[in-house]
Amino acid sequence: MRVLTNPIVIKMLAIAFIALAALAIFVWIIRTLRQRATTPTGEGLRPRLENSAGFTLAAYQGVIQRYKEQEKELAGLREAERQRAVAMEKVSAAVLSQLSSGVLVFNSMGILQQANPAARTIFGYSSPLNFHARDLFKGVSAVRNPDGSQAGGEAGSAPLLQALERCIRQAEAAHRLEADYTTPAGDRRVLGITLSPVRDAQARGAACLVSDLTEIIAMGRQMRLRENLASLGEMSAGIAHEFKNSLATISGYAQMLSATDHQPAARGFAEKIANEASNLTSVVTDFLKFARPGSLDAPAGFSSEEKPSVDLRGLIEDCARPYELELDIRQWEGDTHVPGDPTALRQAFSNLLRNSAEAASNGARVKVRVAAARDGDRLQISFSDNGCGIPPQDLEKIFIPFFTTKPTGTGLGLALVHRIVTQHNGSIAVSSNAQGTTFKLTLPAASAAAAGVS
Repeated sequence: MRVLTNPIVIKMLAIAFIALAALAIFVWIIRTLRQRATTPTGEGLRPRLENSAGFTLAAYQGVIQRYKEQEKELAGLREAERQRAVAMEKVSAAVLSQLSSGVLVFNSMGILQQANPAARTIFGYSSPLNFHARDLFKGVSAVRNPDGSQAGGEAGSAPLLQALERCIRQAEAAHRLEADYTTPAGDRRVLGITLSPVRDAQARGAACLVSDLTEIIAMGRQMRLRENLASLGEMSAGIAHEFKNSLATISGYAQMLSATDHQPAARGFAEKIANEASNLTSVVTDFLKFARPGSLDAPAGFSSEEKPSVDLRGLIEDCARPYELELDIRQWEGDTHVPGDPTALRQAFSNLLRNSAEAASNGARVKVRVAAARDGDRLQISFSDNGCGIPPQDLEKIFIPFFTTKPTGTGLGLALVHRIVTQHNGSIAVSSNAQGTTFKLTLPAASAAAAGVS
């Protein structure tokens, strides 16, 4: 029906019909005139025959001329339609090339037929055309439904491939799937995927819309962690305060007991009580520092908008001296001053370096490689050690207060690091394997004037 309603096709059919009709009439006239010419009285009709033949030839030439004019008009319509199609194709290509989300089109066999630049960047392939879906999605390690549950109850890319197959065969769309993906270069990303069926008269397939959710997911986790830490700080501050008061009372009675001259054994026990109370007081004091962190306001001589500029290289070298470790800071690019509280930053870096020193595996000498580089108005610092690493199931818990994998310690060191970094409008991330652990910090960089750079 669509073909018959096309005006161009209708005109072509009409022209063809007129031409055939004219040709049939011309043939019929010629045959009639020939038959009359062969009759006995044909000689008397010869002038009339010549007149009729001239009239027929003129009529035929008129038809041919009209046919050529209509053919020329039809060619103009075809050219206009072609130019319109080319213009629409250019607009579509421009829109796809500027999208920040990836767009993929698969045919009925699951072969990739089209991929815009954003899709190539997200998946880490320069030219993925003609890839099968299982090859393109081989870096997928897990697929989740919109409610967070694991899709298909299987690991790897199988649930995503099954959803693509249903989309192609049964026209069943899949919305807001979330996939953990590793690029060929080893970069880990979280992808949001939506599958939609594509059907036309000749073929069927599926369109795949892909968004890189890595930064959004990381920001969400950072926000949830901040909210959890804030709630924990508010809840535990009162408990710690009461606990500290009780320890002060115990310490006071123990000091009174140790001051007496009776029963030397009791005096010894009293001293142990005092020492234990002192240790508990130290633990509670550290916890209160976390629950009620000090203000990061600028010290005297600086306005609240102009915090002092801290030289991170010198600060890190100073923090590493108390620990037996080998510090490598050769990868240090450009100026690395940051505005902030030097005391708080010293505490953060000391906790990170102490954490690396305590993670030595099999008594080996600890090596910590520190790298720093500016990225616009942000400064990125990484601490990489050769320790025993952190188990994967513990990576998301290491910044939670009192969580520790060590036989001794309060589990407040890394929680304090996270609190200090976030108070400086920065962020911290961690990755780990059997060869060691890497902490990556991002902090605002100081301006050239604040850093004393000309």
